[in-house]
Amino acid sequence: MSPCKGERELGWIVGESTPRSSQVLFKGDHEVPQAGTYVVAETPAGCVFGMIETVTAGNRLLSEDVTSPDSVDALVRTLNENPLVSPSYVRGSIRWLSYQDHLVKGLVVLPKVPPRPGTIVYSASTDLLKSVFGSNESRGWIELGSLINNEEVRYSINVNRLMRHLAILAVTGGGKSNTVCVLAREIVQRLRGTVVIFDMHGEYSNIELGGQLVNVLRPAMNPVNMAFEELMELAKVPESAVRQERAIRQAWALVHEGYSEGRIKFTADHTLVDALIDTLEKLIEKGAVDEEGGRGALNRLMDVKEKYADILDHGVPLDLTKVVVPGRLNVFDLSGVDEEAADAIVSHYLRRILSERKKLKRREESGAGRLPPIIVVIEEAHILIPARDHKLTKYWASRVAREGRKFGVGLVIVSQRPRNVDPDVLSQTNNKIILRIVEPQDIRYVQEASEELSEDLAALLPSLNPGEAVVIGSMVKLPAIVKVDICKEKSRGGDIDVISEWEALAKGEARRAEEVERSLEELL
Repeated sequence: MSPCKGERELGWIVGESTPRSSQVLFKGDHEVPQAGTYVVAETPAGCVFGMIETVTAGNRLLSEDVTSPDSVDALVRTLNENPLVSPSYVRGSIRWLSYQDHLVKGLVVLPKVPPRPGTIVYSASTDLLKSVFGSNESRGWIELGSLINNEEVRYSINVNRLMRHLAILAVTGGGKSNTVCVLAREIVQRLRGTVVIFDMHGEYSNIELGGQLVNVLRPAMNPVNMAFEELMELAKVPESAVRQERAIRQAWALVHEGYSEGRIKFTADHTLVDALIDTLEKLIEKGAVDEEGGRGALNRLMDVKEKYADILDHGVPLDLTKVVVPGRLNVFDLSGVDEEAADAIVSHYLRRILSERKKLKRREESGAGRLPPIIVVIEEAHILIPARDHKLTKYWASRVAREGRKFGVGLVIVSQRPRNVDPDVLSQTNNKIILRIVEPQDIRYVQEASEELSEDLAALLPSLNPGEAVVIGSMVKLPAIVKVDICKEKSRGGDIDVISEWEALAKGEARRAEEVERSLEELL
């Protein structure tokens, strides 16, 4: 049995203790450890390693039912004069995570025996923390940041296990985009991995990774590769418009038959949508489709041609690896398109990435296939993967969440409104990086979708500072509260400095007024 002593004595186990958790009474209110501090304590079965999840201060004489200000004032003066007899106390709750001996070997073994009341609790030493959290493995680990209470200890995640999917959740300004940037930078630069970010607000197109490692893409897809459902999304055909859908489907089948047989060619001047319009007009003339449904469908296709000509581009390569470049950070800038177009584009590439990886898996023995494993990041997941509304992206994100791990497609969803994200997709993200969240409904929603997020850890979320995060899941050795590194490669993001813009505008107007005044003086 290894010695169970840390850097300093913190206090004693008090009350009832279980193999999962214990209460600690700290020695005094000076240098009381913060939540997130790691500790060790002896048990009959060996030294256990745990994390302080809550810290509570109290005074037996100043309970919450005290109502007299005068009595409080007199009591405080008395306590100040006699500090040695103070009835104040500081307690904490500890979550036991593993036996120490197993942790230093890289194994997590849940304790079966609790520490006894009266057992001394020690703070874990920096050397022990480095041996526990240091990524001794030569492959597959990237650094996310450092422990919040010990900057000397770096905190790493396992990218192979990140493929079991990840949710990054926080309020606006909590540090979501910075966290995404750190992950993408480390995966691409250190591991030469392939990352795709669907960027709803144009925050990532300026990342500087050097060596042409960033591939910024405009939101476009080749209509030849488009699915019928994606066309219907762009055409905004409601589910109740059965006759319109039937008319478009008939035209779709005929156009694709003509294309496969070589009778129809697509060019910049005669696109797939043009061919659909021409074909539908002929079907209406022949009476082959319901006229009212056909006319309505025709109007919707004309709207698609007018509104989405930029994103339906026959110049986009048909080969997916010519769009999503392997070994790069591929950023689709969706800031200039509406939600329907964003939904169609994201679902289009999710569908194709999953399909391509499935084909590769089936051809593994022959060595065929080109698309490498991919990590896909979907920003604003509450918009594209909503809890209630139908979205094509939600369907394909759900498919990736269920099947992607087996085929090398990892999903990262990012949201500031967790309760508005589809619960099926959120619950299948095995890993969570949860930055500051303040809404009680959001906290409960996240807790229900996270087996490892205890009530005590969840209670800490509103008090986190920007860039601080609770990290849990299979991609990490142990849950922790982490200070995420600053991604210096990303220069945009965060709040706009409106004061500076107003000041610049005012100075410009003042200069123009002075120029006009000088011109008038010269004329006079």
